[in-house]
Amino acid sequence: MNDLTNESEPAFHLFLDADELPVAASALRLLIADEAHQPDIRRLAREVLADIDAAPPDHDALSLPLSAPQMKITYSALRLLINDLQREQADERQILWRIVEKLPDEHAIRAIVLE
Repeated sequence: MNDLTNESEPAFHLFLDADELPVAASALRLLIADEAHQPDIRRLAREVLADIDAAPPDHDALSLPLSAPQMKITYSALRLLINDLQREQADERQILWRIVEKLPDEHAIRAIVLE
């Protein structure tokens, strides 16, 4: 029988364009700062941030493999930054929404349980 839940395979690949990388990294850094009392959340966010920071500087896009918990943390970070930005930061909000739209819908994200 074929095992479809292989732990070595990421749950999702998030494709980020070059202009989306610094915005996603900023969102994750904000989440790390806001969740200072939650070591598991900070760990997951740091793992994703490390993958973003490891991207070569001359890339056009990055395929970011995410486990289900990493995907949930990334989604949460993006939404947190969207809610924190002001109207004057419409360009950054637009990039954040573009990234959120690449992820599964809110209901699928909410179904992920962090252990």
